[in-house]
Order: sequence, then C-alpha cells, then structure tokens
Amino acid sequence: MSKGLAIASPFFLKQIVDTMTLAGPIDFHKACFGIGLFGASRLLSTVLQEARMYMVATMIQNGIRKISYDAFKHLHKLDLTFHKTSSKNTVFAINRAFRSIESGLRFTLGFFTPVAIEFLFLCCMLQFYCGPKYLFNMLATLGLYTYFSKTLSAMRRVEIRQRKDADKNSEFYLNESIMNYETVKAFNNELLENSRYKDLLEKLRMCARNVQKSLSELNIG
Repeated sequence: MSKGLAIASPFFLKQIVDTMTLAGPIDFHKACFGIGLFGASRLLSTVLQEARMYMVATMIQNGIRKISYDAFKHLHKLDLTFHKTSSKNTVFAINRAFRSIESGLRFTLGFFTPVAIEFLFLCCMLQFYCGPKYLFNMLATLGLYTYFSKTLSAMRRVEIRQRKDADKNSEFYLNESIMNYETVKAFNNELLENSRYKDLLEKLRMCARNVQKSLSELNIG
C-alpha cells in the first residue's frame, strides 16, 4: 500500500500543475486540494513504509527466537559423545547462521520485495499511459545503469580490500618497529625503518585516493 501511494502521489502533483497552467481561471480550491492530497499521500506512504518495516522486524525476530530456542533445546538433547567430538566453534557457527538468516529475511522482505512490487507497478503504468517505447527506453536505461554500477562496484571491492591491507600493513609495521626500538637503535637502522614506513604510507595514500576516485565516479554515473 505504501508503494501504491508513492506511485499515486505524482498524479496529485500533475493535477496541481494542470490546474495552474491550463487556460482559464485558476481554481484555487482545487489546487489546494491537490497539494493536500500530494502531501498526505507522501506522509501516509512514509508512515506505512515504517509500519511495514516494524512488522517485518517483529516477524523476523519472532522467527529467529523460535529457531534459536529449538536449536538450544536440540543441542541439550544430543549425547555426550557429540559435545566431546564437536568443535567449540559449533556454537559460534550457529550464531553466525542465525545472523545470516536474519540478514537474508530483512533484505528479502524489507527491501527486495517492496522494490520489486514498485518496479512492477511502474512498468505497468508506463505501458498503459506512455506505450511500449517509453517502457523499453526505461528498461534499457535501467539495464545500462545496473551494468555500470555492478562493474564499478566490483572494482571498488578490490580497491577497498587493497586499502584495508595497506592500512593493516602500515599499522603492523609501526607497532613492530616501535616494539623493537632497542634493536633498531643498536644497528643504527632508523633511516631504513623510516624509508620502509614512508613507502607503506605512500601505498596507503594511493589506495585511499583510488577508493575515493572510484566512489566519485560511481556517484557521478
């Protein structure tokens, strides 16, 4: 319902514009009524969207609670041999599985499904009001934008990973060099340490610049 109101709100705005631009006297009451409908539809759409997210979160938490409780009871029903032979990471793996289930349900019910419904409504409206040419134009534009975003995002994942590695290497080298301060001083190795750390900082700077550059390109696209 929230997506339906979000799609219907531009029609109220269209009514306002038509009232104020068509030839003849301006119907002030009709324009105010259209503005009120537009504002009310946007407000109600936001309220219903948040109410949907609250209901989805409640449903997900109830499901996770039931699964967690059933898994807890099942683990206590297992024999002693299982607990002796199983790894201690079993419990942590179960907790990670619960978090994965929660994330998957939240993405599917809270984001993907509403967006898919709204996209279907928009396609039907474009087909009905504008014809297949505009629908094809919208689908082609959306496809190109999706391909561009996916390609650039894949490149950004590599660059972000490189930045994290460079940050970890510089931090590790800093700690190791300071921890071995006496050894560095004993061998008069300050210049070499400074040169190595400077190279690591330069690599970190380049990685950070590449990450920001790709983010800017993604935002511009």
